[in-house]
Amino acid sequence: MKLLFIFFLLFTIALTDGIPLGPTPDMPAESSDITVISKLALSYPEEIAVDPTQTFYLTGTADGYVYKVLLDTNEVSILLTPKDFNPEYFTDFTDEEVAEYCNGNQSLTHILEPVCGRVLGIKFYASGNKVYIVNSYFGIYEYKFRNNKFKSIFEQTGVFLNDVYRIGDKLYYTNTHTSVQRYAVISVVLDPSPIGQGTFNVFDMDTKEHTTLIDGLFFSNGITLSSDKKFFYISETDGARIVKYEIATGETSYLVEDLPVLTDNIYLEKSEECEEREDNDEDCTNDGTLLAPGYYRVEGLDDVLRDFTAMAEFLTQDFYTVVVPTFKSWIKPVGTICEIDEATGTITKVIFSSDFKFLLAASAHKLSDNEYITGSVFYPAVFRFIVNE
Repeated sequence: MKLLFIFFLLFTIALTDGIPLGPTPDMPAESSDITVISKLALSYPEEIAVDPTQTFYLTGTADGYVYKVLLDTNEVSILLTPKDFNPEYFTDFTDEEVAEYCNGNQSLTHILEPVCGRVLGIKFYASGNKVYIVNSYFGIYEYKFRNNKFKSIFEQTGVFLNDVYRIGDKLYYTNTHTSVQRYAVISVVLDPSPIGQGTFNVFDMDTKEHTTLIDGLFFSNGITLSSDKKFFYISETDGARIVKYEIATGETSYLVEDLPVLTDNIYLEKSEECEEREDNDEDCTNDGTLLAPGYYRVEGLDDVLRDFTAMAEFLTQDFYTVVVPTFKSWIKPVGTICEIDEATGTITKVIFSSDFKFLLAASAHKLSDNEYITGSVFYPAVFRFIVNE
């Protein structure tokens, strides 16, 4: 029976096209003209939540901590540690012992990550008085700044949770993979299944029920809400595209496909008109700008993603001597952020750095017209810079 299943899977893969990527877009030959304001060493930051006075960085791939950073002074303090997320395991550990253990040998990620956790998504709610936090291994949590209270909203293990967004009594969240955990992220990116294993879900905090809204996503990642609050935008990393989900009807479409990056998180920058309308309790139109940071698309990785048979064959090679180094060679150490017109899905700007002004953008926020802050999930730094135009 097992051999029959394997034969059926390989036969299905052979008859199925790969992830629907278009031609690899040409990237700018020259870097954008960027002036770096500050570069702050942090442990591979994943997502950044910015309020009017301070910034909270999440380290998604190094140690399982949440850091608070003051923008003006770059003063760093610890908001949450692995002990907060996994108190039973770390009961008898001192803070120093937790830090030493969770910053251990990175070749042991399959052991360390499920214990220390990895914090990925963070979103403000109710004017920044609280945040919702996704720990990829343990579930989703709430932190209230007013009284420093931290609690679990729901537990979910054995999957790859990623991002979160709250509306009313509902938490919307992405699950990047339903059975493979974050430490095997290369296997998630290069999953040879012809059906995507990612989902977009909602958790009702009153009834405690989970509902899957979209399944079959290829590496479901970041979430943001549209200006008019009628749609969600979801990053589909492997597909280099942004999914558009209508809340009222459940209809799904693509806002933009064939991005020049495999996009990670996604953020909405509202227009001044929209902010004025909201101040007057009026509805916005979809006239904002989406920021889609991501990883430079290269032909080698694109070719494999387009062909499930090639992907399956590639994964039969030795994982540590062939697959891992080849994969790392495909993730070029350049920084790329796409700006997208929310109304049309048109890419209006590509901020590009091949000269290490910023690297491997996993997150991006616009602090002013030309000032940005970005974190790099594969490089231990947060960059604040100005694009000179």
